Amino acid sequence: MDLQAVSMNVFRVPFFRFLNFDIQEVGEFHAKAEMAFDSRHIGNPVMEHYHGGIIASFMEATAAIAVQPDFAEVPVKPINLTVDYLRPGMKGPLTAHATVTRKGSRIASVRVLSWQASPEKSVAEGLYHFLLV
Repeated sequence: MDLQAVSMNVFRVPFFRFLNFDIQEVGEFHAKAEMAFDSRHIGNPVMEHYHGGIIASFMEATAAIAVQPDFAEVPVKPINLTVDYLRPGMKGPLTAHATVTRKGSRIASVRVLSWQASPEKSVAEGLYHFLLV
C-alpha cells in the first residue's frame, strides 16, 4: 500500500484528523508518523507539555496503521495497551514508530516508540494488542 493511499485513509477518521499527524513511512510490518504540536494537545498548560492521553492515542493510531494500513472494512480493535512514559513530551513535533512483533489470524502485537529529538531519548514506549476480526 502506498503512502498517499494510507494518508487519505487517515484523513477519513475524525479522531486522527483531531490528532493531526502525517504518515512518514509505511511497510508490511511497520509505520512511522509525526504529529505537530498544537495547543489542543497540551496536558500541562504551565509547562506546555503534551497530555499523556494524546501521546498514547497517537501511538495507538500509528500501531493500528502498522497492523492494517489499508483500513479494511472491519478495522482492528484495540484490546489491550501498556504505555510507559519515560520523559515529558515538550512543545514540538512528536514522532512514533510502530513495529508489528506478531500478527496471527486473530490478534496482533505491536511495539511503539515515540520521541522528539532522537529515538535514543524516548518520550514513551508501548505495547499494543489488537483484535483482528
